Amino acid sequence: MSKARQSGVRAYVKNLFMRAMRPGVAPLHARLDRLEAELGLARQRAAKDRGELDYWRWLIKRGGSEKQHGEPFAVVFGRWQRHRLLKLAEYLGIPQDNRPGNIDDWCKARSVVEIGAGPYPAVAAAKKGWKRCVAVDPLARGYVEEGLLPPACDSVTYIEAQGEDIPLPSNFADLVVCENCLDHVSDPAAVVREMFRLLKPGGLVWFFVDLSDHSDYMHPHPMTEERVGELFQGFVLVGRELTPHKAHPKAHSGLRALLRKPAHAPEPVVHSAPRPTTRTGVNGALPPAPRFAIDDEEAPPPQPEIKVNSGRPVGASSN
Repeated sequence: MSKARQSGVRAYVKNLFMRAMRPGVAPLHARLDRLEAELGLARQRAAKDRGELDYWRWLIKRGGSEKQHGEPFAVVFGRWQRHRLLKLAEYLGIPQDNRPGNIDDWCKARSVVEIGAGPYPAVAAAKKGWKRCVAVDPLARGYVEEGLLPPACDSVTYIEAQGEDIPLPSNFADLVVCENCLDHVSDPAAVVREMFRLLKPGGLVWFFVDLSDHSDYMHPHPMTEERVGELFQGFVLVGRELTPHKAHPKAHSGLRALLRKPAHAPEPVVHSAPRPTTRTGVNGALPPAPRFAIDDEEAPPPQPEIKVNSGRPVGASSN
């Protein structure tokens, strides 16, 4: 008998047995099914993490960066991340050179969290450091144990955690950075809720993601402009742009945005308290992040807008 036929017979016998049992067993059956599904997700996440770590190991320690980019990893990524930090300065309207009040002075006075940081996070490009600097990544232990972190990360505190559940207090950060991460995670809406919770009122999100229709086990949630607008509808849009720069070869463009948590936002739920879980919606679609009312004075100045499905711009009030 083939393996497929044996599996079908076992499933048929299992169902017959369950129907024959008393009704009180049904909840146990449902619980076992849920546990089986959770184990499947855990195995999928572990495989994704192994693949991600293998990529960084190849890029950093096995000459991958030299083959791809012609220079060592620390040189290439250091230059890229510095450019991204200077781009933030452009959005903020502060000096990018050595004048007083430049981007490095700005960073030194602020607390930052980078979600999905990788082994060379953008926050490591600040020349004078930060008031507090935390990089969150589920592979943090692997980066440290395998010696993948460059010297630029010496002042960065790494936390091994998923972006959906970050063990830091609410109102911790002045800035949250999320670069090329949101399409990799298991639950994008939960990650955006964590950004909102971690930020102080008036805090900023510096965000980049590939725009793509392609999905695979490493990129389970392809992002579009509409989807990004839906996820960040609780924030005020400060500025955004579409760029031909992208991380994945099958992406068609990238989206860069600076967003602000409203100054009069509701008090976030503390980390130790229960938080609402993201549930799968119709046809498996993820629901939007919770909506927060925004006062009129928080509206951003006229500029290109990320549209949500309802036609309202990011940060617009539903009232």
